Amino acid sequence: VYCNFLGYLRCIGCKKTCYCSVACQSEDWNAHRHMYFFNGNQVLQVIHNNDISPQRLYLRDLRKSDITKGMEFQVSVVEMLSPGRFFVHVESPELIDALKAITVELQKSNGSMLRTEYKPDTGEVCAIKYSLDQNWYRGVVQSVAADERSANILYIDFGNEEDVTLDRIKPLAASIEPIPPCAMECTVAGITPVTDCWMGECCIAVRQLVAGKSLKLTVVDTDKNGRTYAVDILLASIGKQLSTFLMDHGYAVSEVVNTKPTEVEIDSLVSASLENFRSQSRGKNENIEAQPPDPLTQGLGDTFAAMVTHLQSPYDIICQKLDNASVIQELQLKLREHGSQTPASENFRPAPGTVCCSLFSEDNQWYRAKVLGYSSEEKVCVGYIDFGNSEEVELSRLRPINNELLALPTQAIPCALAGVRPTAEDWSEEIVMMLKRMVCNRFLRVEILGQREGMALVALIDESSDPQGNVAELLVAAGYALSANSPDKDNATKGQTEGASTEFAHELPPPLELLWTCAELPTNGQMMSLVVSVIEHPGEFYCYKCNQEDLQVLVDLGDELRHHCETDMTPCIPSVGEPCCALFSGDGAWYRGVVQSVHPDGNARVYFVDYGNTNEVEQANLRAITPRLLEHHFLAIRCWLSGVEPLGPQWGTESISRFQALCVGQQLLGRVLSITERGYGLELESGGQDVAVTLLSEQLAKATGQSPAQAKPAPTVRKTLQQQPIQNSTQRGITTCMEEPDAKATGTFPLKWKTMELPRNETFQPTIAAVVSPSLFYVLNPIQVNVERLQNVMMDLGVYCTINYSPSHCKPMPGAACCAQFSGDKNWYRAVVLGTTETEASVLYADYGNSEKLPFASILPIPTEFLQLPFQITRCALKGTEHFPSVWPVEVLEVFRAMLCDGVLASVQAFDGHSNLLSVSLHMERGGGSLNSMILEVLQSTQACNAQTLVPRQEPAKSPVLTTVPDKTSDNSLVAEQDEATTATAPVTGMSVNVLLCPVEGNVTQHNGKSGI
Repeated sequence: VYCNFLGYLRCIGCKKTCYCSVACQSEDWNAHRHMYFFNGNQVLQVIHNNDISPQRLYLRDLRKSDITKGMEFQVSVVEMLSPGRFFVHVESPELIDALKAITVELQKSNGSMLRTEYKPDTGEVCAIKYSLDQNWYRGVVQSVAADERSANILYIDFGNEEDVTLDRIKPLAASIEPIPPCAMECTVAGITPVTDCWMGECCIAVRQLVAGKSLKLTVVDTDKNGRTYAVDILLASIGKQLSTFLMDHGYAVSEVVNTKPTEVEIDSLVSASLENFRSQSRGKNENIEAQPPDPLTQGLGDTFAAMVTHLQSPYDIICQKLDNASVIQELQLKLREHGSQTPASENFRPAPGTVCCSLFSEDNQWYRAKVLGYSSEEKVCVGYIDFGNSEEVELSRLRPINNELLALPTQAIPCALAGVRPTAEDWSEEIVMMLKRMVCNRFLRVEILGQREGMALVALIDESSDPQGNVAELLVAAGYALSANSPDKDNATKGQTEGASTEFAHELPPPLELLWTCAELPTNGQMMSLVVSVIEHPGEFYCYKCNQEDLQVLVDLGDELRHHCETDMTPCIPSVGEPCCALFSGDGAWYRGVVQSVHPDGNARVYFVDYGNTNEVEQANLRAITPRLLEHHFLAIRCWLSGVEPLGPQWGTESISRFQALCVGQQLLGRVLSITERGYGLELESGGQDVAVTLLSEQLAKATGQSPAQAKPAPTVRKTLQQQPIQNSTQRGITTCMEEPDAKATGTFPLKWKTMELPRNETFQPTIAAVVSPSLFYVLNPIQVNVERLQNVMMDLGVYCTINYSPSHCKPMPGAACCAQFSGDKNWYRAVVLGTTETEASVLYADYGNSEKLPFASILPIPTEFLQLPFQITRCALKGTEHFPSVWPVEVLEVFRAMLCDGVLASVQAFDGHSNLLSVSLHMERGGGSLNSMILEVLQSTQACNAQTLVPRQEPAKSPVLTTVPDKTSDNSLVAEQDEATTATAPVTGMSVNVLLCPVEGNVTQHNGKSGI
């Protein structure tokens, strides 16, 4: 290419030379014109992507950084994913100049290129068009989607990531200097997280410490590729290194130094061993084709009867399923026949890692064995793959194995005992011998509780003892092990001081191994749907996530708890901090709880873990809980309202009442801002209002850190989208579908769209567009429409969506306004989201009343300028919303939909700023009567018939608790029903841009004597 850029335009004269533009060809004309006779017109021909192969640049091709171990820099954190992965910019003029030069050159080299799809390779460094500001930046392709339509990109100069479509990816021009990534990828050196991954609470705490600060960074080590740096950062504000801070707060532990041989040493040993094997095996049968069979697969929560076949320690146990005993016996018979019929051969010398038949020294029977290695020229170490033990045998005791004997999966199941740890650094021989006496030659029940390093974490239950004995609990009770959750202390002599022995331990009724988890909220800044269950005050309340899975669990748990507690009448001895089943006195139903305190009379104060309230429970009303009832996490989440404090020492009655009015009975939107010992600090929105701002503006609270004298109404701050690819995770906020920027040209998915207020006290027959619940349904506007104005809006909307089309990766909330591309004619229309799944959304066309399901690629954010004209659908609700639950039982919804869509009469009684509140009645030929009253009666009878699903109420002195179990209809996947008259084909296929069409036959319909679309 003449200009050194990638050109997709070819000279039509010579058919050879490529240019990036007509201007580029003009500059080269004086030198190029002698190659052929030119007819006076400079003409370029577009060539296909595949006609030229661009020079691809990979991350390994970039220059290596000169940063080495021990260097120190002043840096700023630009992207903090976790202490294990974050990105920094070195504060230097050279970096700033390099960033500017790359950015300018990227815009120049890609600004005039045609919009074509480029198929990048994984690991390739490309020019990427960033979604927020439409500028070009360097990015490395981390993965390409299976459909080859999009790719996941890491912007190497800033550290942030996003998924982009292939038409926004171009090969990097040759003029771009291959300098190292400007963003250093780092990890905190010398520590590892206390769990498998870094906790959200930890990540938030670190982001707050490093946000917007100039920090001193020390390079501790680099990886072999020189791309990732193990570092430590001095936190000047607290006078500690970041690694020290993380360990002091229990987020991390010191990394264990690996004292094992290095890779080079291991490779050299393996190479020497293999070379020795090859030297002895030249020309002999190495049995290469006999590879180990697949292992048995186990799932979390599986339970089966088993027998221990081999035991090295509580962390190294091998067992076999009793259900497979007949299969194993049949295999042994085949092995015996095969081994006896196959003669020994001096030519058979199986390679390490292969499987053969081995004659076991203790019983002289044949077993399947894996060759582990050669101890000498004539002896080999083998491991018996169906039993777990190993031994050294002579080479003459091995035989080749056939494919039939390899068909059965490996029968040995490697296990580790869950819930225990050694009292010293390792398990002693005494403890191992004790454990062997407890489990060997016994039938045990094995419960899979987890997985660690390829081994199943299990509970072993001896069902032959009376009562049944949990092996882990017996070890702890006898002082031979510590509970995995107990603090470090010297318990090595506990068994002796208590006079415990194995026999005595078997006489104790050990408690079951109970493991449980609590629900967590995402800490990446996303908005989520929440329902408040218990309110103490704005500084302490409990909520649960409003999703289908958790709501269904509440229903299923009610049945399981009732069945368990009514059939197992054994009373529970309460222990503080332990879970149990508790009978709630308010409704006589059983719920999951945790014991908070125990009184001398045996009664306990129980915290109901799925709702957040507490209550005094008699010991007779407590039952032991089973591991199965703890499989699902506890649903109640402790929270506090971020950004506000009480005006006095405590929250006042008026403030609490106002907070309850904003939250109780509402489906809230929440975002986690911080995590403390008080729980999650949330930003809450209720009905489009910021709850904290509302309390501040009404002078019912003060801002955090503000004195009461300074408290004054707080202005509402609008959120804006960030327009640059450098996303400092400590400042950026996660862009969600809820944000509402000021710029008219920037589209959003707003929930606060304007609905038309209908005339009051006028009876009309509503045309129902969609039904969500009695608290929300959509009615076509019965008032005459301004056709000309609506037509202009539709034309402008079509132009906007065509010009600004870019597939959205954001899932809009139900009730949000959007632009939707109708599948019938591919034109764009205003719409409202009814519900979503993982791949598509159900939308209601806001000016026509029909609905359909669309993929997210057919939905765009809508600018505010297209919302000035009210939709032709109006939001409505039955009057009496103060009596309505936050989530409706499915039985009530079915009754309501059937009645509403069968023809009713309605009149508007009020407008609450969000919806028209209707009084609805049936036609006289259907018996008349108020639908509002009927729905409340059905609701009350449904609640009475399903008392076991009621939420345990607080004591009378406590704050109110929602008393209905949320139903699956509140999930985002809800698809509202439509009136049959409006589910036809509108917007109509073939709609012209200058003619407004109607979703039903004819351009005008009549609603109670008034014309409309």
